[in-house]
Amino acid sequence: MKDFITAIASLLILMMFLLQFTANQTTYTRIMGAEHSIKEFRLVSEERGSINGEDILRLKDNISSILCCSPSEISVKVAEDSGEYIVDMPVYGIIGPAKMIGLSPEENVKVHTSRGVIAFREQQEEAPGEGQPEDEL
Repeated sequence: MKDFITAIASLLILMMFLLQFTANQTTYTRIMGAEHSIKEFRLVSEERGSINGEDILRLKDNISSILCCSPSEISVKVAEDSGEYIVDMPVYGIIGPAKMIGLSPEENVKVHTSRGVIAFREQQEEAPGEGQPEDEL
C-alpha cells in the first residue's frame, strides 16, 4: 500500500512537469504569433509611410484573438516623430498546473512587451537621368 501511495504522488509530480511543458509550448506559440502580427503592422506602416488609428485597432484585434484577451488590455504606444513603438500585451496561462499549486487566473498572467522602430521610407522623386548609366568618355 505504501508503494501505491508513493507511485500516485510521483505521477502527480510528473504530471505537473508535463503540464508546464505544454504551457510553455502554447505560450511560446502565442507570443510568436503576436510578434508576427506586430511585424506585419510595422511593415505596412513602413510601406505606407504613416500610421493611422485603424491600423492600431486592427493590430489590437489580431493580438487579442491570438492571446485570448480583450483588445482593451493591449497597449500600443507609437512616437510619430521617431517611429518608435511599444506594445504591452497580457499572456495568460503561463503556469500550466496553476490550479494544482493554488494560483488564480488573475495571478497566472505575464505582460509581454515588444519594442521596435518603424523606419519610414521617405518618398523621393527620381532626378532626371538618375538610374541611367553615364556616358563613357
